[in-house]
Amino acid sequence: MKNLVNLWVIGVIVAVQSFSGNVQAQDARSEGAVLVAAGSLKTAMDEIIQTYRAQGGAVFNAKYGPSGKLRQEIEAGAIVDVFASASIEHTDVLAQKGLLGTTQIFTHNDLCVIGRPEFGLRENNVLDVLNKPSVRVATSTPVSDPMGDYTWQFFRNADKARPGFYALLDAKALKLSGANAPASGEKLPYITAFENDRADVYIMYCTNAVVTKKALPELDVVRIPDALNVRSAYGIAAGVRSKNGQDFVRFVMSPVAQQILKKHGFD
Repeated sequence: MKNLVNLWVIGVIVAVQSFSGNVQAQDARSEGAVLVAAGSLKTAMDEIIQTYRAQGGAVFNAKYGPSGKLRQEIEAGAIVDVFASASIEHTDVLAQKGLLGTTQIFTHNDLCVIGRPEFGLRENNVLDVLNKPSVRVATSTPVSDPMGDYTWQFFRNADKARPGFYALLDAKALKLSGANAPASGEKLPYITAFENDRADVYIMYCTNAVVTKKALPELDVVRIPDALNVRSAYGIAAGVRSKNGQDFVRFVMSPVAQQILKKHGFD
């Protein structure tokens, strides 16, 4: 009888543990998979997630921010199912460390300059406008945000055509974005830079320029000429053991998701 009681107790314990494990698993599934992505991807990626979910895909909770900071968080132990970076360098490094699976280039972006109408920005005078010492030039923050890294590479490219350009822009550039992600519901820093009269022109991704001009239609937008522009390669990778992440990455590479990216200005 004593042995039967012991077996019954053990059975109850196992059943409780199994039930508890199932509840925890269900709670984890209800919370959704985790995607972290560059802030420049927010509008397009939100639509991709919605489309993926509508087609029967898993629920994803997205967090957006500067790619460099997101990479640091993953290196510090943050567990993610997918990381979509504005620079494939970040996903490549995490893959080499075994923190992510194989990375792929899934889209591209270019640099544009957006500015107040009184400067008459055009493709053939963009360097002249930026070169004026009195013009306040806003940028993103290098290292934290690839958009800042690409901007400084543009300065180096332009310096070959205009010696001294790099030194001037490196000294006067106002790093108004990229150090931290905007809070939920907060206006984009590109928009508030003009609304709060903190900048005359802003160097940013062309996709961000589209969003900024929609909010402030009086601004002029000029794409930096090909000879000086810096084309960004966006990288994406799934968590090493995340099936949800791997499935989502495949969807991002599909024609459906690629068309969404193009609709939002990516190429």
